[in-house]
Amino acid sequence: MSLPFIQKILPYARYFKYMRNLKRAQRDAANPSGGIPLVQPVSFVLGCGRSGTTITGKLLTQHREVHYLREPYHLWRAIEPSTDMVRLFGDAGVEPRCIFNEQDATEALVERFNGCMRGEQARGTARKKVIEKTPIHAMRIPLLHACSPESKYAHLVRNGLDVVQSVDRLSKDSNFGVAGKGTWNRWWGRDNCKWDALKHDAIQFEYFADEVPTLTTDIQMGALEWIISVMEVSKHKELLGESLIEITYEELTTETEMSFRRLTEHFGIQPYDEWMTNCKETINPPRRYDVQSIELPPNMCKAFNELQEKYGFQGRATS
Repeated sequence: MSLPFIQKILPYARYFKYMRNLKRAQRDAANPSGGIPLVQPVSFVLGCGRSGTTITGKLLTQHREVHYLREPYHLWRAIEPSTDMVRLFGDAGVEPRCIFNEQDATEALVERFNGCMRGEQARGTARKKVIEKTPIHAMRIPLLHACSPESKYAHLVRNGLDVVQSVDRLSKDSNFGVAGKGTWNRWWGRDNCKWDALKHDAIQFEYFADEVPTLTTDIQMGALEWIISVMEVSKHKELLGESLIEITYEELTTETEMSFRRLTEHFGIQPYDEWMTNCKETINPPRRYDVQSIELPPNMCKAFNELQEKYGFQGRATS
């Protein structure tokens, strides 16, 4: 089978796979729980995309005590259709959103959340801990906490300059696609709907309302996503208390054993030798980008640089 043919059919294969997963999630979501909470709360790995969440999740999925969920957008589409910020499953009849708060956690939504997570716990067997990795959840902490107050969280933070340059690179990658109406962008979704949602939510939640409409490049748009992701986690640290830990990408890649021991202790799983060795052999040195500065509007620039300073990251934005 030729490579061009495979590349041509992959978007359709992805679409049918996602729709199959969605139908299963919708069945789980419709299974009533009678208000009974989950026996074992779900744990979450989150952080702005391109911050190390994927490699962390890849290693967690190899842990014998973990039932790992990699960006289960099908579950969240069944729980609340507007969470599908890239329209992975097509038009849901509601506008996609990025930021959610506790008011969005209606009784019906929490019931659907419990139904979906019970389904995953059953598929993972009772002895396994369900850990979900969805980067955008950094903007949804109050909703997650309202659904599952006992959950644990790991927030991965990476140098903002490296993040936005990685976003810029992926947003120009045309080798990934999902069949359906509209054009597909690997970062911004169908017809750039993720950017439209982020822009709308940023203005609604008073993040640089005067400056957001002026952003035109993927670098600038990625910077807005990074700033909001990190600031939303910071805003809700008191709410989460000791259920939240933070690990920088630098720590993950240069102090790998320490980082994964922190993760396992936090999530209540055992860091056995074989798995830990695999972690250390899999993690590569941090990728560095050449650009040491980006140009942002004044208020965004100030916020970006304050976060860079807070985490001890090199490089600054200019306005």
